[in-house]
Amino acid sequence: MSPTVSLVLDLVMMGLLVATIAYAIILNRQIVRLRESRSELAELIQGLNDAMAKADTSVRGMKATAHNTGEGLQKTIEKAATLRDELQFMVEAGNTLADRLSGFSDDRPRPAAVKPAVGRPQGLRPLLDELDEGRAVPPAPPVARRAPPSDDDRPREGEEGLSRAERELLRAIENRR
Repeated sequence: MSPTVSLVLDLVMMGLLVATIAYAIILNRQIVRLRESRSELAELIQGLNDAMAKADTSVRGMKATAHNTGEGLQKTIEKAATLRDELQFMVEAGNTLADRLSGFSDDRPRPAAVKPAVGRPQGLRPLLDELDEGRAVPPAPPVARRAPPSDDDRPREGEEGLSRAERELLRAIENRR
């Protein structure tokens, strides 16, 4: 082979080696970036795993709180229903007692409502009209005497400030349970 061909071949080989070295440098840089991004990706994945674990813990905590709150609300609802029933019983007992005290029974019809006079209370108008006309007012019915209070009528502990009717009502409620 001639020296010129040999020189040309050497130059071509040298050019190819330079191109290979340049390409290897570029590949090395890309591999370094890939490794760096791989570590960043691993950090990102670890961060996502941590966030998911915290979210899972938070969801479990929220479920537990919701369950406890639900139980508390259910107990409150049950208490309210019990109180509603007791209040309804008290209102019915109070209405019955008011009817008895006013002298009305369920058998007698109630009087029609009286139109109020100007300047006079509505409930006193019939009595005041009778007095104005000079008619005599019938005497009040005799007051029934009660027996002296028994041991059951005396206040128990914690009932000192209550009236007898209130104590009887509390005892009726207690006996109802």
